[in-house]
Order: sequence, then C-alpha cells, then structure tokens
Amino acid sequence: MRVALGQRLLGEQRLSLDGRRSCFSCHQPERGFTDGRAVAAPGGLNTPPLWGLSERQVFGWFSPEMRNLEAMALRPLDDPAEMGPRSEATLARLRADADLLAAYRAAFPGATQAVTWEQTGAALAAALRAIQPPPGAYQRYLAGEATALSAAALRGQTLFVEVGCATCHRPPDFGSDSFHHIGLPVDPSRNAGRARVPGLRGVRHTAPYFHDGSAATLEEVVRHYARGGGPGASPAITPLNLTDTDVHNLVAFLESL
Repeated sequence: MRVALGQRLLGEQRLSLDGRRSCFSCHQPERGFTDGRAVAAPGGLNTPPLWGLSERQVFGWFSPEMRNLEAMALRPLDDPAEMGPRSEATLARLRADADLLAAYRAAFPGATQAVTWEQTGAALAAALRAIQPPPGAYQRYLAGEATALSAAALRGQTLFVEVGCATCHRPPDFGSDSFHHIGLPVDPSRNAGRARVPGLRGVRHTAPYFHDGSAATLEEVVRHYARGGGPGASPAITPLNLTDTDVHNLVAFLESL
C-alpha cells in the first residue's frame, strides 16, 4: 500500500506548493530518473537517479548527516527552489481528493490523521526503495549468460578492480557511502567539497556526470580519474597509467552495468 501510494505521489504535482511540479519533473523516468541537464538550477547540483537507494545509508551529494531516506524524500518538498516550502495548504489540497485520501488511509491504517508530511515522506521512501536499475549486460552475465559481456567489457571489469575503482564503487550498486573531493570546483562549505560516491548501476542512462554535470560522457569521467582528478582531489584519487584502449575497455564495462 505504501509503495503504491508513494509511486502515485512521485508524479503528483499537487504535492508542490504551486501545484506545477512533481518529483518526476526533475527525476524523469525516461531519462534514468534524471533530467539530462548539467545542474538542476543555477548554482545547483546535478540531478541524481532514484534507483539503488535501498542499498544506501546516506543520501544527497554533500550530506553525510542525511541518513534517513524518509527525511531526504521531504527535502525537495521543503525547498522553495524546488517544490516547497511545505505548507498545510498543500496537505489540505491533497485531503480534498477523496481517492487520494483513501489511499493514505489504506497505507497508514489506524493513523489519527490522514495525509501528513510524515506519512508522505514514508510513502515516498517506500516507493524510492522499490525503484530498481534497468537490467544490463553485467546482470545477465552474473545470471549465467557467459556471452553477455563483450571482450572489451570483460577486460574493463578486470581493470576496474586492478586500478582501484572498486575500492569506492562496490557491488551490488557499485557505489558506497564514502565521500571524496574529486578535484572539481565546489563550494567548500558543502562538506569541505567532499561528494558522496554515486552508484554506477544504469550509469549509461544518466549523463551528464559528476555533482556539477561537467562530464558529458563516461569517457570524460574515466579520463578525469586517469589524470588523478584535479586540484584538491582526495589522496585516494591518484593518476592512473591508462592507454586509450584501457579507457575504451573501462567505458565498455561501465556501460554494461
């Protein structure tokens, strides 16, 4: 019940204060739950995909303190630059829809009041945890389809471990809850410039890349790390001795995830 309600709320424009935007306005399913833009707004951040969140313990690009997906789901609903701020008028508008009110009551039986922000956050979080990355060649390979990965992707898989990518990008979602400065321009007030390591499942669908959307392709991403990142990069990011063929193979593996 909660997942179904949350899935409905992800596309509900009345959840925004002005009634004109939904979560899907930026997290577009046809774009890998991103928006295809470098950043969502001037001075903002790249819009991350919504899948793989069930594997995470922290959320947001620069928020190590954000360890609750329910609270994270409510953050854009409270931000005036996105869908907020949260308002009792918004809740009243939702309660006025008898069908939606019934869906809340079914998802939260026994609650003294239906359609609260706490219930909304819980329903959205339940729906987000249910979103799975699209199946890729790597998943077919793991399932026993020996020919699912190309020769280049197989070599890239080996390189991914050998050069240290797997230290931070760990299965099953090829991400982690660690934070690093990768040598790109960033406001130092945001967690001292250290961004969360994103998951790489379905990454072929979510260009552009990095927190600032500065890499248009996966090849640009790989070459950035091959250079050792940029000024101020974390010590964990060191130059890699990669040939053009190595870069091609790593990209082939990433595209298979």
